[in-house]
Amino acid sequence: MSIFAEQPGRPGDPPGAALLAGRYRLLQRIGAGGMGVVWSAHDEVLRRHVAVKELRHSWGSTDRTVAQGRERSLREARAAAALDHPNIVAVYDIVDHDERPWIVMEFVAGRSLKEMVAGEGPLPVDRAIPVGLQLLSALQVAHAAGITHRDVKPANVLISGDDVVRLTDFGIATMQDAETLTETGAVLGTPGYFAPEQAKGLTPGPPADVFGLGATLYFAIEGVGPFQRDGYLPMLVAYARHEIRPPQRAGDLGPVLLRLLAADPARRPTAEQAREMLLSGAPARVRGLSRRAVIGAGALTVAAAGGTALWRGTRGSRATATPRSSASATPRPSPAPGLGAPAWHRDDLRQPIAMGSVAVGTDGDAVRAVDLETGKQRWRRKEPEITDLLTFADNQVLVEAGDTFRVLDAATGAVLAARPAGRQGILTGLGGLFLTLEGSSTLSGYDARTSRRRWRLRWAGAFGYQYCMSRGGLLHGQAGKTERDPCWLYGIEPVTGRVAWKTAVAPKGVMDGPWCTGDRLSVTVAAGDAWKLFTVDARTGTVTSAVPVATYIPGQDSPTEISVVTSAGAMTVVGVYDARLTAGESGVAAAEGTTLRWRRRLLNPVVATSQGGRIFAASYDSILHELDPATGKSLWSTPTPGPVETLTVGATMVVTSIGFTSTGYPLRR
Repeated sequence: MSIFAEQPGRPGDPPGAALLAGRYRLLQRIGAGGMGVVWSAHDEVLRRHVAVKELRHSWGSTDRTVAQGRERSLREARAAAALDHPNIVAVYDIVDHDERPWIVMEFVAGRSLKEMVAGEGPLPVDRAIPVGLQLLSALQVAHAAGITHRDVKPANVLISGDDVVRLTDFGIATMQDAETLTETGAVLGTPGYFAPEQAKGLTPGPPADVFGLGATLYFAIEGVGPFQRDGYLPMLVAYARHEIRPPQRAGDLGPVLLRLLAADPARRPTAEQAREMLLSGAPARVRGLSRRAVIGAGALTVAAAGGTALWRGTRGSRATATPRSSASATPRPSPAPGLGAPAWHRDDLRQPIAMGSVAVGTDGDAVRAVDLETGKQRWRRKEPEITDLLTFADNQVLVEAGDTFRVLDAATGAVLAARPAGRQGILTGLGGLFLTLEGSSTLSGYDARTSRRRWRLRWAGAFGYQYCMSRGGLLHGQAGKTERDPCWLYGIEPVTGRVAWKTAVAPKGVMDGPWCTGDRLSVTVAAGDAWKLFTVDARTGTVTSAVPVATYIPGQDSPTEISVVTSAGAMTVVGVYDARLTAGESGVAAAEGTTLRWRRRLLNPVVATSQGGRIFAASYDSILHELDPATGKSLWSTPTPGPVETLTVGATMVVTSIGFTSTGYPLRR
């Protein structure tokens, strides 16, 4: 007898006060999808409000597909019922009545993410990040249980009035011990949200859920799907070609979304790594970090005389994801000519700096040093709330942890100096000095060992935040009030604070730098429609050349910026970053004297150089290149497991870092 005997009609019609299995009274239809119809209902035994999902596969299907649909719904119940998590809709019961399964679930008072965006518009980034974190928490639990959701999309994300997120509809979830139910030639999932490997008919795993998460967050922030086009067919073509619409509203989170949406599942982060990226609020290659993220061994030569920052985290943020053991089976890149097979691989080392025979990085709440050749741990120092890790001097590392700055010996981890951050905080540390800004026009230098102030320097304009120390021992920085004022560059004697020279590099513009490259200084100035690279004699302040190296789009939020400047022999190598995530403007440029030797288009590359003048670039599409210094062409390229966040080069090794995963490769001639 049909459960709709009280109100005849086809399944899907409102059943009024129909009683399902003598217990669940169906009230009203509240949703529908490709797998079924969802009703609100009242459990008359436990006297609670529930949601009941009705299987829809019986409508006009063959006996075979009906049976498969029933089994799929049973699988949904088993999959979801096995997961006890506050961000997963709980399954209470499954009723097999009238040869159809009905799944009884927790009732969530709220709306789907799809409905929320349709009604209120796209979410701001700071509201979308908590949504992503809660979804990732649910996915981590599911993946640990051997369950893949396979259909993470806005319609399956429910948000209650208190902003608690719940993932629902495990109807096409797969468990490791479950039989595959997909029919030959059929793909289960939602176009634009299911992963490319699903479209190819391959068995999806956890990376497919990461893709769905990326597409869902993209929709939440941008208001449209990543492959949305005017018309269904153009959308399918864009999806087949993996042509993602450049994010317009995501800002610094844009690269995170593209990484989650990588076409190759091996290049996507795990749910754990994605969570760490969202906890940071932005990818490692954000503007505030990109300028300091990767200064190759060309700058490491300078580090022997004082150095410059190799990595600077977002102040106030801290990675809280638990790093995995070094035995984790993260996908490894294959060797390429000029690059040996991985010599070591660790999942507990983030953004290391190559210093002499060691690589120094963090593992979340400690500073860790490993042997550069073997990856074996040399030392580890507990430092909770690490926000900054920079080079300080020859084989010395400056660590900001909480409200304290410490200088550590890179070889042993011994504390060489420490100083409270103080009210002004510390700008950076170079050559035995802690530098602080008091207001915007007073720069002070404090002795790192005694914490006594050596000198105070006042300036009529506003000091910049970037400093370096040249081989001759002078401290260099820049100042200027606005982009309409002259771009001043100066050299300071670090012992006395006396200004040895000052130079107006350009009459006006947005100035970036300086970078110390041997006896040269490099600064970039954005004015008009170009970024120009200026080369300055570090001893005298004389400007020796000016070369356009990249396009500049005027305005406060110009998408193009200079991410790094380093040297390769006589050439100065420039990395260009484009927030729009296009390879048209981003890439690598090389100048020698007054001549631009070449410009190579690469998608937002991380750039590093070796002491021998070799140039390495890891592009955001997860490819590591060695570039020919003469032409910029790739001498070789090899895939990486994901977009490389930092790249550091020692005498014989190159080390890539993606989240907490670092890999060391021996260099070959």
